[in-house]
Amino acid sequence: MKPPGPDKLLNRLRRAYTLMEVLAASAVVGIGMTAAVSLSSTLMIQEELSWRVAVVRNYQENMGRLWQLGIRAEDVMNIMPRHSDSPMLNQVINGTPVIIQTGTTTASGLGTMQAAAVTAAVNISMDPAVKRQGAALTFSVYRPKLPTDLRPAAP
Repeated sequence: MKPPGPDKLLNRLRRAYTLMEVLAASAVVGIGMTAAVSLSSTLMIQEELSWRVAVVRNYQENMGRLWQLGIRAEDVMNIMPRHSDSPMLNQVINGTPVIIQTGTTTASGLGTMQAAAVTAAVNISMDPAVKRQGAALTFSVYRPKLPTDLRPAAP
């Protein structure tokens, strides 16, 4: 068998990658992996904050629903679980959610309605030992005034 000619040897050498090509490809792969890790950690933080907002908004809605059922605002606060008694609520709620009766309003065709404002804030700190208030959300709830007119006075 005769040894390969110079043309075949050059073709074989040209099929290999140079060190610069390997380094450039490694850099591109490294940058891509760094971006993927950064994106995944950002998504995990976003998911945690979304979960916290959902828990706090659910707490607010429950406060509003109890008030709409005719329970006084002070009693609503006593019925709702205290976030100091629940590690999960303590982690997600910043401060104390409040419900304040704001007066009455007359809606066209609905008669006189009582109005209340429910306010709560989310803890946005990722460190459980630190509380950092996110934007507080206040929403209004309404109930017919009729049930309170029919209800006897509290003893």
